Amino acid sequence: MLGRILLSGLAAVGILITPLSGCGSRAATLNTVAVESAIAGSILEQHHLHVRVECPSRVQRRTGVAFVCTARLPVGAYPVVVIEIDGSGRVRYENRSPLVALDVARVQDAIAGSILSQRHLRSAVTCPAEVIQRAGVRFTCTATVAGRGYLFEVAELNGSGQVRYVGRR
Repeated sequence: MLGRILLSGLAAVGILITPLSGCGSRAATLNTVAVESAIAGSILEQHHLHVRVECPSRVQRRTGVAFVCTARLPVGAYPVVVIEIDGSGRVRYENRSPLVALDVARVQDAIAGSILSQRHLRSAVTCPAEVIQRAGVRFTCTATVAGRGYLFEVAELNGSGQVRYVGRR
């Protein structure tokens, strides 16, 4: 059963994950592949973001065990804390920080607008489709002008979506 996630942080309660037995061991391990899938599904449902989630592969199945999974966007990563709420494989996961995606279309429009105002040339700009909005994140966009591509390095200045971009030759 998938719990609900509140992503002003990320929180889900009562997700039943089928446990796995450890190879050659009596200690039961948690099925972290199912946890990865649940987290990715929650983020897709609530934020319409496609992420790849990575959790530790061997986590002991025991009440109170906590571990961190990482949700990876094409640019940026978002840590998710997972806590086992019972010994049957039920978990809760959360991140109290909001998961916010940068408005990539706005960045593309700003670069195209700069090219138009400074060079009087029309361009088509493409950036990675999904970028986490967080200070310090860097990525590259490509502006195509008259069939030729030009790279722009983009740096997020703060967590509010303000960026700086510089064209590179």
